[in-house]
Amino acid sequence: MAKSKKFVPRNCGYVITQMLTKIPKSKDTTELIEALEWNRDDASYKAPEETLQWQRTTQTLMKYIPDPSEDWQFEVLSIFTTRTVDEVKKIVIDTKLEQQSRDESNI
Repeated sequence: MAKSKKFVPRNCGYVITQMLTKIPKSKDTTELIEALEWNRDDASYKAPEETLQWQRTTQTLMKYIPDPSEDWQFEVLSIFTTRTVDEVKKIVIDTKLEQQSRDESNI
């Protein structure tokens, strides 16, 4: 019988810190960095089992990385989702293809 993986809860603040190391500092990323820093600070006041900080961080990522195209964006989403960068890229491509197919069927 195969051993089951033990569930290890993730720390939202730590995950955000990891993501921040992948984001290049530039004029274009300033708001994203500030929003994630706010999410991290807010998470520090929440119990680890609280899910609100995960929901807020999801909303932040959806707002600032709605259509990932740069390597650092895929790395950030990989850290957040625990999927590999290649898996994240495939999900993004598949989602775009599905949307394109729906758009074409509505013409």
